[in-house]
Amino acid sequence: MESNKNELVFVIQELERKRIARDLHDTSLQNLAHLTHKLELASKYMDQDIIKAKLEIATIRKSLNDIIEEIRMVIYDLRPMVFDDLGLKHTIIRLLDQVNENTGLIVAYDIDDIDIGDETIALGIFRILEECIVNVCKHAKASNMNVMLKVCYPSIELRVEDDGIGFDMEEVKKKERHFGLYIIKERVEVLSGKINILSDTNSGTKIDIFIPKVLTNKE
Repeated sequence: MESNKNELVFVIQELERKRIARDLHDTSLQNLAHLTHKLELASKYMDQDIIKAKLEIATIRKSLNDIIEEIRMVIYDLRPMVFDDLGLKHTIIRLLDQVNENTGLIVAYDIDDIDIGDETIALGIFRILEECIVNVCKHAKASNMNVMLKVCYPSIELRVEDDGIGFDMEEVKKKERHFGLYIIKERVEVLSGKINILSDTNSGTKIDIFIPKVLTNKE
């Protein structure tokens, strides 16, 4: 049993490394590469138009500050500090409230106070939800999102539903890596769970995820 738990921790750690690498590549590294071109442009302006050069440098300075903040958020997100203080339910609620405040999505939720028993598994469930939310924000073009986390013996059920543009399931199967579904499925498999995805073009998307309750028990 201990070896299985150690293997689970290792796999989750590997998934976290992949996520961090992806986040840094998609945001900070690409933005830094863009800034190198802007610096080259500013250096050319130095000999031709000093005012234009100063304006370009001011823009670069602001962009650098934004990148620093992005990296700071990636570091913070390695483990949300509120997770230790508040537990799974309130960490999820805090995340969903932030989505409500900072995006155009209207988020409704129904979250049970579930005693997971193992913080590694609890964090795994939280990361699955994060990936689902990122997917909705990036691709769905939705106005509303509903999130549910319930004990439905013998499983814990996580449901994420949106009223966005949806997608053709057959098309996504061919290139699911581009839709973030590959990462979600990978995380669910690590927790010995099952995932059902229901979607159609212009009909929104519903993702149901089931994590075995026995996996989350303290015994």
